[in-house]
Amino acid sequence: MDFLKELLKEFLRPLNLLLGKSTPSDPLVAIRRQRPNVLSVCVRIPGRVEPLERGERFEDPLQEALDAGEFGEVTGGGTQLSVPDTAGRQQVEYCEIELELYETERGLALLRRELARLRAPRGTVLAYKLNGNSVESLVYDA
Repeated sequence: MDFLKELLKEFLRPLNLLLGKSTPSDPLVAIRRQRPNVLSVCVRIPGRVEPLERGERFEDPLQEALDAGEFGEVTGGGTQLSVPDTAGRQQVEYCEIELELYETERGLALLRRELARLRAPRGTVLAYKLNGNSVESLVYDA
């Protein structure tokens, strides 16, 4: 019975997080309580990067690097499609990866280094709000 209860709890955990209903034993809640100044960052990667490729090529390796230094976590991602052409076809214009960083300077430096190592295309942008100001900076200097 305890096994089924734990299995159900783990199954419902992502849904509860989306709804903002996490339990005090939830590790994400504990981390956020310990680190009140979490920086939300959106990595915008230009080009035709499909969702599966985004996960394998960028999200998973970024999460591994963030875990190694306890710098943060990947929290989501998405794909922006073009306006349909005359035949109704759409193409991927860019993808985004959403992250939370626990240490601003070191976390942003890690992101830049890892995205360069992962060969993110030129034009990749880090977007975030810092001290109330919206910031968008290129991963690679012009």
